[in-house]
Amino acid sequence: MTEGFLTSAFKHQRPRLEMHLDDNAGTDTVTAALREVLERLDAASYGASYRAPGQARDGTLPDAARQQLVATVDLLRAAVVGTLSTVRAPAVPPPRHRPPARRSPFPRIAFLGLGGDDEDSREAEARELEEQRRRQPPRPTVHTLSLLDHVQAAMEAADRLLAEAEPPPPERVALPWAEDAELLNLIRDLMAAHAEWDGELALRHIDRLRKNLALLHDIKVVDFDGTNEGLFAFGTHPDPEEERVVTVQPALVTAGGRVLRRGEVHEPAPAPQGPPGGGTPAPAHEHPDHGEQGDEHKERNNG
Repeated sequence: MTEGFLTSAFKHQRPRLEMHLDDNAGTDTVTAALREVLERLDAASYGASYRAPGQARDGTLPDAARQQLVATVDLLRAAVVGTLSTVRAPAVPPPRHRPPARRSPFPRIAFLGLGGDDEDSREAEARELEEQRRRQPPRPTVHTLSLLDHVQAAMEAADRLLAEAEPPPPERVALPWAEDAELLNLIRDLMAAHAEWDGELALRHIDRLRKNLALLHDIKVVDFDGTNEGLFAFGTHPDPEEERVVTVQPALVTAGGRVLRRGEVHEPAPAPQGPPGGGTPAPAHEHPDHGEQGDEHKERNNG
């Protein structure tokens, strides 16, 4: 599973979040910033790579585990963003209705610092607005560091849940030959061919085994073809007259490319080196025997 994927991804984004929200911690700004980060985590979880404990990432996260990771990110986003979205600034109370001022039937005399009705009304409205501003509570803000600590703790809890939800890897237990029915059947068939001293029957069983390895066990039996040297060890053929490259033992390779057993190949023996002067030595019958030639010459002289 992705060990600590959510926590490490959020820690990577956190410094930028803190800088962005340092001067503006309003709920709308915080909600939008966290939604953006969690949406990036959601997209990144689709491409999350597999890392078993103590192993490197190899990019083979199973589809079921990837879907589980995506669902966890969706749950975190819904919980965090949904909770912040419920924070609302308190409503501003509407201004109190003031009945219109009653006009006196007698005109007021605007002297000695006494104002008219319009001036009194404006002063009253200004006092009412100032009183409303004093009564209005401050706009709610978010304590950013505390919120990010809680979000990171949620990521760590989600990582623990994902790790615990992953089934343990299957334990590989060696099956004794006495309990392997397929192997016992093959041994019995080969021993039957041996008892009858029937080489063709044995080869038929071996050919069937080769096909079953590919069909039932995803194991390929690979012969040397000149392009797969990495699957084989090379040696010299014991027969000096053999001129072909011979596959002595085929390689066994899984469908995924893992080499179970390397094969063995015998190459032709190198040609013998000629005399130091170059060329090939002539056959013995082409060289005359100088001893016999001298005796014949002596007989002719004596005759």
